[in-house]
Amino acid sequence: MDVIEAIEKRISIRKFTDAAVPLNIIDRILSAGIQAPNAFNSEPWEFILVKEGPVKDELISMRRKIPPQKTALETAAFVIVVCYNNEMGNEALSSAYACVENMLLAATSFGLGAVPLTFHGKKIRELLELPEGFEIASVIPFGYPAESPEKPLRKPVTEKLHIGKF
Repeated sequence: MDVIEAIEKRISIRKFTDAAVPLNIIDRILSAGIQAPNAFNSEPWEFILVKEGPVKDELISMRRKIPPQKTALETAAFVIVVCYNNEMGNEALSSAYACVENMLLAATSFGLGAVPLTFHGKKIRELLELPEGFEIASVIPFGYPAESPEKPLRKPVTEKLHIGKF
């Protein structure tokens, strides 16, 4: 699958089959992430891989009031938490999200689904034992899709494009 096809096919998946994902595919997804453009070649990202156990259980519990996110976390073959060193502020966050997008596109190319979720606050920081100066960009459940939602329509570029100024 070429990159344009992956971009056009990528959709947020919130329910996964129970099929295991081979470790080499997880590695390829992470490797795609670190190829992202990043401010001053700072590579501000760090990854936490969660497959099962008390950390995954607590992530699920933290989304009990948001059923689609809870289901995504419960059924995911694995979860990757993308963290970033916040020394550079918005530049680091932008770099982290470029990394996230690369990972989402790589997952699509391997026939996997994913959905980027946002978590904030003291509870998640303590759960993941984040060092001072690090923030969470996204918590991403991955797995083989157990659903085929319609891709939402996007407005045409002509409705979003401004030439020279807004």
